[in-house]
Amino acid sequence: MKMKPINLFNIPKSRIVALVFFSIVAGGDLFAANPSVFESYNLKYGITIKLPRHWRVLDKQLMDSIDTNTEIMTGIGQGNNDIVIAANYYDSDTGTTAATARVSVRIKQTASQSDVTAMTQSDLDAQVDPAYKIALSALEKSGNKTTRITRYKMTKDEISGYVAIRADYQEIAPAHTMNVAIYTIFLGNRIVKVTMSHDAAQISLLAPTINEIKKSIRIRE
Repeated sequence: MKMKPINLFNIPKSRIVALVFFSIVAGGDLFAANPSVFESYNLKYGITIKLPRHWRVLDKQLMDSIDTNTEIMTGIGQGNNDIVIAANYYDSDTGTTAATARVSVRIKQTASQSDVTAMTQSDLDAQVDPAYKIALSALEKSGNKTTRITRYKMTKDEISGYVAIRADYQEIAPAHTMNVAIYTIFLGNRIVKVTMSHDAAQISLLAPTINEIKKSIRIRE
């Protein structure tokens, strides 16, 4: 049904005031769509994500270098791991990385969603030490003697309707502390890993953005 145009001359003054006020709050024209600051990315493996336009998306060569360094530092082969997107937000005052988001997919036979659902908190706690030792070893191999990482805290969370194993920890460097969350989603024939971090000192500015990025992720079978 076609909507009739609104005639402001036939609307009571109280309603006109309300319309004008709402228009100001909403950012202008009530009847026109406002463009988003987020850009949607359709990635491989049926994954989509939205990222702020002012974040820098890393090029493929740099993402491959991240995979190469990960294999060197952890001793875990990365030949079946594909970083499908990685993006950073840079602090304009310091030029340092203040927030990150990365999605990777590893193709292999693995646990299923049913297996993860059946895991207890005790099962998750048993994985903390092995994962933490790998991270400590990688940090040592990198030669970084000024940064330390806290012990992992593992819980269950949800991304795109799937149960994820979530690992939270902090990277503590002289200049800043980063809050890091890694979400691992086991899908039977592949693993989707989402890694996000933000400067702990800028949590009020960056946490809403990180949460919005997480909510935007869609994974299709």
